[in-house]
Amino acid sequence: MVTIRLARQCDVQNLCEIEESAWSLGGEDICASPEKIKARIESYRKGVSIATYNGMPCGSQYAFRFMWHGQLDVLSTWDEMTCYGNTGTVHLKTGNTGFLVGVGVVPEFRGRVYAHNLSKYTRYHRVSELLIAFTLENLFQDGVSQVIGCARIPWYSKFRRMSVSEYCATQRADGFPYDPVLRFHVRMGAKIVKPVGFAMDDPESLNAGCWVQYDRPFTG
Repeated sequence: MVTIRLARQCDVQNLCEIEESAWSLGGEDICASPEKIKARIESYRKGVSIATYNGMPCGSQYAFRFMWHGQLDVLSTWDEMTCYGNTGTVHLKTGNTGFLVGVGVVPEFRGRVYAHNLSKYTRYHRVSELLIAFTLENLFQDGVSQVIGCARIPWYSKFRRMSVSEYCATQRADGFPYDPVLRFHVRMGAKIVKPVGFAMDDPESLNAGCWVQYDRPFTG
């Protein structure tokens, strides 16, 4: 069974191992350091979640709060908005908006569905779905009005002749986005709000990304 819960300082080592396994993509600031992880827990513990499978660490999710009133022009890059992953310096306790910093899943636990401890949702879900659902619930219960995130677009490297906007608008026959990460967010209840040519140092996405917005918790 997968267990999703808020992380504690004693989880830092396990969170570091998850980071190294889930985010070994070559980007300079993609993988958070132990110092960044400690600061994230200290500044906003409600925004740090860990997933374990029969006690083995298998995933993590980070989030913080800030003030945002829907102006798309201020959504610049993941690097700038998170202070290069140093979210403890930008977290605002009274912020009206939640920010999904990133969800990471250890490769061997990706793609499969698991029984879990979150009784609000149906019996089987992927680890990434459970982490996002748990984090959204915590953020909205904590008082935010919306939640945003800057999604990676890893399959963009296959279509580099397209503009980022064209790629993010590309859909499959079922109406969902072609890119797997954007498709994941849309299925979880998000809407695409702003493709960007540079989001972070992320070779797999050609450094591009796409801002997404959630207006409610995940409902299954």
